[in-house]
Amino acid sequence: MTRDDVLTQIEMRLDAIEAEIRQLSKMVDFATLRADVARIDGKLSNIPTMWQLFTMVVSTWAAGAAVVFTILRFGGNQQCQTSRP
Repeated sequence: MTRDDVLTQIEMRLDAIEAEIRQLSKMVDFATLRADVARIDGKLSNIPTMWQLFTMVVSTWAAGAAVVFTILRFGGNQQCQTSRP
């Protein structure tokens, strides 16, 4: 093997390494993008749905109405009863 043949093989290997390095930067960008999308997907999956929000609001209103009804029924408008001859 001559010196030129060795240099040609080295150049070919360097070209292959450069191509892999170019692809590596794209793969790193892709991995970062996948991680960002997974993080956003995880946050979106924790947001309550419209049905859940509606149920929470109706339940809160119902509980408040029950408290008001109970106070008015048992605690409000009490009159002293006096004995009449």
